[in-house]
Amino acid sequence: MPREFGSGVRRAVHASGALAVLALLAGTWGCTPDQPAPGDTGALADDRGRVHDPSVPRTRIVSLIPAVTETLVAIGAADRLVARTRYDEDPVLADLPSVGGGIDPSLEFLAQLKPDLVVLWASGASGVLLEDRLDEIGLDWYAADIQTVDDFRRHARNLGRLTGLAGSAESVTVRVERDFDAAVRAWSGRDPVEVVYVVQLEPPMTVGPGTFLDALLGAAGAVNAFSDISGSWPLVSMEEVVRRDPEYVIMPVQGYGTPEARSDYRDPSIERLRRRPGWAAVPAVKAGRVISVDGSLFGRPGPRMGRAALYLATRLHGQR
Repeated sequence: MPREFGSGVRRAVHASGALAVLALLAGTWGCTPDQPAPGDTGALADDRGRVHDPSVPRTRIVSLIPAVTETLVAIGAADRLVARTRYDEDPVLADLPSVGGGIDPSLEFLAQLKPDLVVLWASGASGVLLEDRLDEIGLDWYAADIQTVDDFRRHARNLGRLTGLAGSAESVTVRVERDFDAAVRAWSGRDPVEVVYVVQLEPPMTVGPGTFLDALLGAAGAVNAFSDISGSWPLVSMEEVVRRDPEYVIMPVQGYGTPEARSDYRDPSIERLRRRPGWAAVPAVKAGRVISVDGSLFGRPGPRMGRAALYLATRLHGQR
């Protein structure tokens, strides 16, 4: 669904603006907390095809994916988490011990913790190695490859079932839907603007079609300048960025937060980009049309996606 969801958002933005996007979002999210989705009985499979039995709720969990960690906290499973990674920033997790990184955790420490479920990335050679090592020490794992809005919803519901919190998980997905709706309404009546989102500066990497960030941009009233390119996170040339001439450059910055940008606000990423010869040639950078966003808030396909879209909508289109 999300690949169609992302491209549908772009078509709606070009066609008739915010109302069309809002209608599309409403059609994308079909369930309410009181409506269990089809197939919610029996075992479930993760993104490696590993089958999990939800009949016994997991009570000792380690999530190696920050977006999943945020989802577990949001559905009410914070008390099930027995450790965190160095990238988990929620104060509610501050007292938990760290297992290290998401793809290179301390296996010795994981074995000592004896979790009944370890959630890890499904993609990449390092992920396969980690799964093998977890098998060796006898730890159950759940593999997730979260690239799209639908991936988020599917894994939120699966984890809700594995923790015995299915109703709460469904409520979280509905809340994300409402947040996206609020973002769309924030720019209703205004024209969308074309942007390039900088996933990585050197070599330049941006957002491809169908990803959660592509959908987030659409809900915020932004048209992805590279919506026609293949790949989820494609590398692009500086020459192509200049040629496409986006109206704004969106720059993720770790720890930036969500400051209110007043009329005299000067974005900190403007000078940073102007110091780089390639980026300095982009017309939007020359004109100072650069918007910094919080790297953690925007980089995680979790329960805060709608809030991120609303923040970007206000930065792009101004306070209503």
